[in-house]
Amino acid sequence: MEGQEFLTEYRNISNKLKKRFLGRRPNVAEASEQFRQLGKRLEDSEEPQYSAFCHLATGRCEQTVGNSPGEIEAITAGARSFLKSEMDVHNLRSHSFEFQLTAAVSCYIQAAKLQEEQGRTQLAGGLYMELAEAFWRMKRPIEALPHYQRAASLFGSDTVCVISAKLKVASCYIATPDHHNALLVLSEVASLTSEQEHLHLFDDVQRDVEILRLLLLLIIEPSTHNTDPSLLSVLEKYRVVDEGFDPETRICPHLSVELSILLQSLVMAVESLETNSVLYIEDELVPLISDQQRSLLRVLVKQTLRKV
Repeated sequence: MEGQEFLTEYRNISNKLKKRFLGRRPNVAEASEQFRQLGKRLEDSEEPQYSAFCHLATGRCEQTVGNSPGEIEAITAGARSFLKSEMDVHNLRSHSFEFQLTAAVSCYIQAAKLQEEQGRTQLAGGLYMELAEAFWRMKRPIEALPHYQRAASLFGSDTVCVISAKLKVASCYIATPDHHNALLVLSEVASLTSEQEHLHLFDDVQRDVEILRLLLLLIIEPSTHNTDPSLLSVLEKYRVVDEGFDPETRICPHLSVELSILLQSLVMAVESLETNSVLYIEDELVPLISDQQRSLLRVLVKQTLRKV
């Protein structure tokens, strides 16, 4: 559908909402459905920048008749259409003034606030996560961060969702990089997962958090005077060398024996500035850890090499 054709049809529907002669009230429900159908046709035609305006017009109609769920649904659809339009430009690596992105952010926040007002905080949190993920895909962690944080605060007692959001918050801090705040958030995640440890639902999360916290502590080199003892204990247990080492007794139950030994060796090599050992251990660790952990390990290795 051409832009002029869209505008003509959009205006024709809008005109139906104007007051009629003899006091007849406009048929808002009919106009709402027509806006919805026009928006659907535009979506099918891959014209999200136009369909978004139809969804917002639908939302205004639904607000007029007091249909809150319909209003929220329409505004959310508008947000997604604006975002799709922006992402299409972004994926083509074309220049953008980001008008569509600004509109998408505004619509997402509006829809989330309406969900909150209706007491549906989980759904509101989901919308903030959706918006944050878009910024993350665009490699903009600073802009993703507040939306992940807001989502985490809205998920309340839903431990799975809270942990997921907080892990994203930590990832944003790591990407920034703000290693201190990343460490604090990961410690919150460690506390949450430990409460559910008996269910074994978060074994993988506990494993990743253990490795990330250890690497961050080695990078930050925290002082014993102003660091929480629980954080220091994470590092301290890898410093202990037990002559009667039992392969079945791991430093952390969520790590394999091989990974435990390598991390313990890494701590000792870094603190003693044995650069050859640090480089060797890095090569051994790389296949066993995630991309994010590899990135932090590389930061640690470079930092260690500079000290020599």
